[in-house]
Amino acid sequence: MRTPRSRTPKDFSLEQRLAACAQAAEADPAAWRGAWHAWAPRPQDDTAVNRRASYERVILDLGCGKGEYTVACARQRPDTLFVGLDIEGICVMRGAERALAEDVTNAVFACVDHLDLADLFAPGEVDGILMNFPTPFPKKKKAHLRLTYLDRLMAYRSFLAPGATVRLRTDSAPFRDFSLTQLELAGYELQWVADDVRALFPDEPESAYEAKLTALGAQVCGLEAMPGPAPEHVEQTAPLSLVSYLPEDVEHLDYVPYGMQGYVVNARGRRANLRAKGLPEWTPPMV
Repeated sequence: MRTPRSRTPKDFSLEQRLAACAQAAEADPAAWRGAWHAWAPRPQDDTAVNRRASYERVILDLGCGKGEYTVACARQRPDTLFVGLDIEGICVMRGAERALAEDVTNAVFACVDHLDLADLFAPGEVDGILMNFPTPFPKKKKAHLRLTYLDRLMAYRSFLAPGATVRLRTDSAPFRDFSLTQLELAGYELQWVADDVRALFPDEPESAYEAKLTALGAQVCGLEAMPGPAPEHVEQTAPLSLVSYLPEDVEHLDYVPYGMQGYVVNARGRRANLRAKGLPEWTPPMV
């Protein structure tokens, strides 16, 4: 999730705040590899008795941001453990504090700054992956950072349980359409794809970030897919710049996806100049 940096007071200490919400912030997620279905917070002191847990499912929320969506989903499904991961420690702190404040005990948050999630989850341990408004990284040179990039989709296979799905929600139709190419290359089978996910799932939790985007005119699009037979040959053949997935008529876009505003403004200007000169209009390159 794309989360703006929070302003913090001068005497703010992330370490102290994380320690204060340690019951919902896991400092050593790799220690639970193979045991997430029985995750329980550590005792707050040496005399406390740790509660035992046994969850039917483990759902991974990748790029969980401030944890609003994670906690809301966990509240709806108390039999499922929701693990929110983010690279920003302050996001992990916010998510953990929210879970504790709302007394949601089946949501845990952890900060991860490496790419190999197989270090955190054993084969078949994860029953689903949520990607709720992840950063789309529109430029070609950063395509490998997208959560739906081919190499990542192949890596998820190592810890997804049979029948597990990967679910994407985004305001960026180009990112969703790029993800469709990656899922096909990685041998995933589509369960559904939609231009309006909210219409499909009207009761799904809504984060403040989603509300902000929809107020700006965004419509939530997305998809859900399940790993099928692994492809015999894995090769990246799709265009990597999200520009390639924009419609040719960018002038009449009702909503410009995150990170693509500059390109669209420039493209509109170039087309206007070409029309004024009576020349053929420029179209997005397939890169």
